Amino acid sequence: MSEAWLGLDVGTTAVKAAAYTHDGKIIASEEVPSKMLRGSDGSNEQNMEEVWSNVVHCLTSVNSKCNHCTFASLGVAAQGDGCWALDADGAPVRNAILWSDMRKDAVADLAKLDASGALKAVGQGCNTALWPGTSAIGWRWMRNHDPAAAAKTAHVVTCGDFIGQRLTGEIGIDFSNATIPFFDFNLHTYGDSLFHLQCEELRSRLPEPRRATEILGPLTKQAAQDTGLPMGLPVSVPTLDLGAMIVGMGLSTPGDMMMIMGTTAVVNILTDAITPTETPLAATVMHATKDMPVRVLAPSTGAAAFDWFANLHPQSLGGGTTSAMADQLNTLVIDVPIGANGVTFLPYLNGERAPFVAPNIRAGFLGMSARTTKADLGRAVMEGAALSLRHCCLSENGLPKAPVHLTGGGARNTVWCQIIADVIGQDVLVNSTSDLGLWGAACIGAAATTGQDPIDLSKRNHRIIRFASNPEHHTAYGAVFDRFQTLSDALRALEPR
Repeated sequence: MSEAWLGLDVGTTAVKAAAYTHDGKIIASEEVPSKMLRGSDGSNEQNMEEVWSNVVHCLTSVNSKCNHCTFASLGVAAQGDGCWALDADGAPVRNAILWSDMRKDAVADLAKLDASGALKAVGQGCNTALWPGTSAIGWRWMRNHDPAAAAKTAHVVTCGDFIGQRLTGEIGIDFSNATIPFFDFNLHTYGDSLFHLQCEELRSRLPEPRRATEILGPLTKQAAQDTGLPMGLPVSVPTLDLGAMIVGMGLSTPGDMMMIMGTTAVVNILTDAITPTETPLAATVMHATKDMPVRVLAPSTGAAAFDWFANLHPQSLGGGTTSAMADQLNTLVIDVPIGANGVTFLPYLNGERAPFVAPNIRAGFLGMSARTTKADLGRAVMEGAALSLRHCCLSENGLPKAPVHLTGGGARNTVWCQIIADVIGQDVLVNSTSDLGLWGAACIGAAATTGQDPIDLSKRNHRIIRFASNPEHHTAYGAVFDRFQTLSDALRALEPR
């Protein structure tokens, strides 16, 4: 009977689970979509019991497919930030407020904090530019607009911590999830002044940070009955899905850079040290398994821009699948010259978080004429998302100096990968596997039981597809980016307040 490592990834749009052999081969897997509750006021929430039901479904399914396996461990990764509120018994007091929440009252509250100078002081601690979907702003909204739920709240956690509690009966948070918004990098723990600036009463409701490579607890009898997994199965302290993905890629060296072109986009830069500032760009989190900060610049719109544009033209782009529409759009844009015949797309469909925070900014096409075609617009959309990644890099420490790893749904689009490589001026490396977060979670869970380094455990045979940056194309994109940045700056000046 073979021994397997289990990985669980509880994302915003889907829950995934998989059982792995020690060399990284998938024995069985399951995925189920998650429902997001979007409000007309910009709110983004999820029903916590539905999220747990999806977890149970995935783990039950994987277990049923592994008749000849024994499970050694379960590693958990999940979406971060947000406000997941539990009562003293661990039951949800209301829907979870998600990391992507942009409700108007929370946006206004954040603006007041900014005007008071509080955000500058917070930046000097956690080196993060706060946005409405952080736990502090979510809690302040609850306190002011849902006081009954706030009164019942004994614990404010992240998604992973909630799932960990359901699995083991224990509440714990790892350093990557604990970094925002109360972590003080100068103290390497929570900073009392950061609670005072944002919400003092949340201090007693947060668990203390722990290593993701620690055991949170054994699987409870109830969780075992729910999932069919063995009671007592070791479960590691849940970690941030982004951190698990970095582990799954085997990245642990300062200077390593990884980009995600998912629904949102992310630029992740591993570093050996940071100097907190009162005006930080984007966010900083701890590496899931190393004592190393990761700079996280996450534009609000990534592949969602492609999906939005494709869905505007369902008939002409043909097919009922995302893949079919992507093929049709790629065929259209492949012959459009760099710069999309003068059309620029600013990809702020959902406001912006990086390299600047602007919840009310909106997307737009500029430079259109009577000769502009659908192909021009499609090319501009793909370039706009790539130029946003370049904007993030330049706002941090400049363009990358070594090849960059790329993952996410957009990484499966070869035309887009080449555009990104040419825009950033470095080769783009795409892993042939798409389960990096799941695999990283499984390796972290295994490390918690064996004491081994999860980065070492994550090494496996896989194919890397390289998209070589074209120097001439990169030079041409210099002028295209200058136009993009000029228009972006102008649009920010017009942002509704």
